[in-house]
Amino acid sequence: MRLRPGYEVYWRGPGSTQIGVDPRCAVVLDDLSDAEQQLLAELPQMMDVDWLQARGNELGMRPAQVRRLQRRLARAGVLVDLPVAAATGPDDQYWRLAHVAGAKRPRDRSRAVVEICRADPIGLRTGLLLAQAGVGAIVVNDPGPVLATDVVAGPYRGDDVGEPRQRAALGLLRAVAPHLRTSVPTGTSPDVLLLVDHHVVDPVPVRRLRRERRPHLSVLATEVAVRVGPMVTPGGACTTCLEHYRREKDDRWPAVAAQAALRPPAAVETSLVWWGAVAASQQLLAQVDGRAVATRSATLELTGWQEVPTRTSWSPHPDCECSSAHRRRARPPSRSSAAA
Repeated sequence: MRLRPGYEVYWRGPGSTQIGVDPRCAVVLDDLSDAEQQLLAELPQMMDVDWLQARGNELGMRPAQVRRLQRRLARAGVLVDLPVAAATGPDDQYWRLAHVAGAKRPRDRSRAVVEICRADPIGLRTGLLLAQAGVGAIVVNDPGPVLATDVVAGPYRGDDVGEPRQRAALGLLRAVAPHLRTSVPTGTSPDVLLLVDHHVVDPVPVRRLRRERRPHLSVLATEVAVRVGPMVTPGGACTTCLEHYRREKDDRWPAVAAQAALRPPAAVETSLVWWGAVAASQQLLAQVDGRAVATRSATLELTGWQEVPTRTSWSPHPDCECSSAHRRRARPPSRSSAAA
C-alpha cells in the first residue's frame, strides 16, 4: 500500500498534519509525535508497508506505533493498494481522490464506445477530450470534407482541407491517444452517439436512433449559441419534442427550419467551440460512467456573453412519437442557470 497519487502532506503545527488540501478529501491527523509527523512528511516517498516500518524504525518508533499510524491512515482512506510502477493518469488519479470525497468511481472507460456523427471543430474537440479521458473506442462517422472554416477553429491543419473529416480526425485522435480503438467489431453498437448540427437538427438520424432506442446526445450550433442536449434515452424528451414546442410558439418555424437545413454551417465563436466541446464531453462521460446526466430531458444553452449556461428541463411532447409521450400531458419547460 502507498499514499494515494495526487495527495500531498502538510504540516499544520506541532502534533498536527494534514494530507490533501480540498476539504472534501483532506484528512487531518492530530496528537502526533515528532517522529510520526516526520514519517508522515515522507509519506509520498512510501514504496510499501515494509518501507513504512523500516523508516519508522529509523526515526525511533516502535513497530506497534507504526502499525497504529498505518491503521489510522487506512481508516482515513489515504492509502491505496497500488504498485508504484502502476501508471495513473490525471483522470484515474482524480477519481481515486473523488472516491475519498464520497463520489462513486466511474465504470471502466476503456470498454466504452462513442460514435461521433460530424467531426466539425466542436465534434472533433469533444472526441479529443473523450480520448484523453480514457474512452477506449471512438468511431468517427463523417465522410464530408474538412473545410477552411474548420482549420480556422482548429484543430485541423491547413493540409487537411479537402480530406474526409473522418480520416483527418482519426489521425488527430490517435496522436493524443495512441492506443485508442477507432473501429468496433461488426454488430457492435456504440454506448452513446454524439450528433452535431448547425441551425437545425437533422430529423432523419435522430428518428432512426430513437426508434432503435440508442442513447445519443444532440449538440446544436446557431448564430449566437451552442445548445448541448438533450441526451436522448428511452422515456425522456428528444430533439423532436423540442421542435414541437418551438412550433407551438411559432407556427411558421417549420418553413424556416426547412430552409435553414440547407444553409452552410454556422460560424461558431472561438470560446463557444471549446465550451461546447467541454460541456458535450462531460455529458457523454457521465453517460458512459453510469453517473447522472444533466442533459437527460434537458438542454444547456451556452452563449458568449452569459457567465454560466442556461439549463432548461423538457417533458416529452404529447404529439411526439417518442416513448409513451402520446399518453402524457406536456409540462412547459423550466429554465435555470447552472454550470455545465
